[in-house]
Amino acid sequence: MEKRDFDFRDICQAIRYGFSGRKIAVHLVGLVLAYLIYQILVYLSLFAVGNTAAQNFWNKYGLLPALPFSDTGLTQTTEIAMWIGVACFACIFFLASTVVSKITIEQLRGDFFFSVNDAVTFLKAHWKSVFGAFIGLLLIQIFLALIPLIIAGLGKLPVIGRPFLTISSLFMPIGFFLGMLIALIAVVFGVSLLFVPAVVATTGADAFETIYQQFAIVWNQPWRTVCYEVILFLMKLIFVPIWALFCLAGFSIVMLPISLLHTAEMEHITACANLWLGGAIEKLTMLPYINTFGVFNIGIAMKEASAFATTVTAIFLTLTILMGVGLVIAYLFSIASAGNTMVYLVLREKIDGHNLLEHLNEDIA
Repeated sequence: MEKRDFDFRDICQAIRYGFSGRKIAVHLVGLVLAYLIYQILVYLSLFAVGNTAAQNFWNKYGLLPALPFSDTGLTQTTEIAMWIGVACFACIFFLASTVVSKITIEQLRGDFFFSVNDAVTFLKAHWKSVFGAFIGLLLIQIFLALIPLIIAGLGKLPVIGRPFLTISSLFMPIGFFLGMLIALIAVVFGVSLLFVPAVVATTGADAFETIYQQFAIVWNQPWRTVCYEVILFLMKLIFVPIWALFCLAGFSIVMLPISLLHTAEMEHITACANLWLGGAIEKLTMLPYINTFGVFNIGIAMKEASAFATTVTAIFLTLTILMGVGLVIAYLFSIASAGNTMVYLVLREKIDGHNLLEHLNEDIA
């Protein structure tokens, strides 16, 4: 087990612990699964709408996921399907993040051979704690928010409404503190999006203990939490683009000979892939250094490929580009999961002086 400093220096090691094939693979599998669920839900809703909705959407977006809060001009049915897809993505992300956090904490404890299967086994026993913490915080927030809503609603009743509001005004100071509590819980819920997987993976806590830990972080170490998350964000801002450029360079090096020897064919294949990705390749090449080697040159965009071989090649090119983007996002998520696990370890030591690593080792011994 490596010596920990329990300060910002530990957070800086998130890049090393996040750059792991196992952890990136876990998040990549989660991204692929979430992407498939999202796209299936969207296109099923479009087929349910009928007419040319599915064809129009394909012509505009292709395989590119359209977000529900963007100006898509779609029907309410499709927008609902999109939001369900976003919810599925969030669930899969937190489950994958718990697996990555569990692998990270076991590495920090000295077990560098802790496998993905072991982490998945742990997840099967504790996934209820992850979702239970989120649901518990939401229910508390909803319950507290209903109090002023009910009072305002009763105030609309005839005859007794105005006297009721007058009497309720006597409790205005209590209402002020209630509003502050609602605001605090909103902040705690935001923090829980960062630390619930880490808390569950690190301590194996149930939902109630996990919720308590979120309050402890916000109440006892708010500024350290902000500072550590800023440090983690800056590291993502630096190293994720480097990883993206590395992936881009690898793809360009492999595709360069084919692009030079089969220029016309590759331009046509790239045009097909660009069409299926909603014009994403064309927009991507507008960025600096993206098309330095000319492997993304786009020819005449045709609705369909002219030959079976061209179609197959275009399909695999499209899938490769999607996988490359997925690898970049998976690395971002891996840094976030590993980094927040390390942030929680530091914060927990600052809150109550509890070294979770040494404590577990003593228990095992």
